[in-house]
Amino acid sequence: MDSMMEIFYEEAVSLTNELRSIIDNYKDSPTYDGDYIKKVFRIIHTMKADSTMMLLDAIAVPSRVFESLLVFFRNNKFDITDKERFDKIITKYVGYISEDIEKFAGGGKLEHRHEDLEKDISGYLEELKKEYNKEGDDATPPSHEEAGQKKQRQVYYIAADTGSSIPEKKPEKSQPARKPEPELKSSGNEVILVKQDDIDRIYKSIKHYTSFVNTIEERFKGDRSIEIRHKDLMMLKNIRHELSVAADHLTKSDFVAVAQKMELVVDEMSKSLNKPVKLITRGTHSLVEKSKREKISSALVHVIRNAVDHGIENMDERERLGKAPVGIVRLVFENRDSGLMISVEDDGAGIDKKAVLKSAKANNLLKKPEEEYTDDEITNLLFASGVSTTEKANDYSGRGVGMDVIRHNIVSLGGSVNITSNYGFGTKVVMKFDM
Repeated sequence: MDSMMEIFYEEAVSLTNELRSIIDNYKDSPTYDGDYIKKVFRIIHTMKADSTMMLLDAIAVPSRVFESLLVFFRNNKFDITDKERFDKIITKYVGYISEDIEKFAGGGKLEHRHEDLEKDISGYLEELKKEYNKEGDDATPPSHEEAGQKKQRQVYYIAADTGSSIPEKKPEKSQPARKPEPELKSSGNEVILVKQDDIDRIYKSIKHYTSFVNTIEERFKGDRSIEIRHKDLMMLKNIRHELSVAADHLTKSDFVAVAQKMELVVDEMSKSLNKPVKLITRGTHSLVEKSKREKISSALVHVIRNAVDHGIENMDERERLGKAPVGIVRLVFENRDSGLMISVEDDGAGIDKKAVLKSAKANNLLKKPEEEYTDDEITNLLFASGVSTTEKANDYSGRGVGMDVIRHNIVSLGGSVNITSNYGFGTKVVMKFDM
């Protein structure tokens, strides 16, 4: 399994485990509220994106159809009242996807989509539309023919419109106490793939240690004391260094494959959006725990996507502003002060704060008059679910979930994220993690 496949496998297993945890925490709720829908939506959205990148239609297509159902509930602000029906769908989804992930990891081909699951979801969505007079809603899932055509394009996100909203019809209900959502931190249950080279490195260190112990035992010969020579001390230090290096290779990984993944995202978006964009990477050999890498990778996809789609202007606009025709996105990894810092910086248009306030207002997120918001407070509104500066969804934007995923993944790893932007000159996103 190459590094790209390894990243996908680790992230997919983590996502399915997170989904199971959410299902368990909400099992006693009489209905599924907006908080539940948001959490499930975030996972399905990420699963769809990653499987599309790997051209795994068996996972990507049902994930997209499922996402369309969740969009209907989220955009129209409905609770899920038919728990039994929804539970059957999400249970079937988790079962199918888990089987596919393991089959993929074992080298098997995922040749068939789960059309029975897609049919169940599509039927449920159509009934909901009819119930609320929403026939023809933009959230209609794709036909099998349309979905099949997507396979030829290596687009990281499949296009989907957000759908329109209708007045809230949410009844007053008392909700029982719910178990708090567990923090998704690294634990002994994390799935980590181990390479044969890493195992060989461990055995080599053990062999050197055994040889050293045998030498000391031969010299001991029953005496109560023994002299430790300088070369003995150096041998012990060498063995300790070997074990340290082996442990790093066993539990940590660099960002070379992650950077390659980001290059694919930028290249495809550049062609699709007709924007010449160049990704410059540095520090890809910085190390991070393998259990953290997949969440960092998922967050980076959204940051890079935002930089290319929202940040970098089209060629005509850049020429009018006197900018170079090729937009630049810089991705830098750096181990520093026993931690990890990752930055993504573009030379694009910067954040349109008026557009952020407009979207936040439309989602009823403003807590005070618009004119009282500081620049930092406006920037922080971007992390709220549903906030987007794109009015209509395209292949890459409009769901209002990207920044929410970024914050969720970074915070769940105990990290922090900071955004700075100079309107007209670009945006910089800095993520910091303790190691």
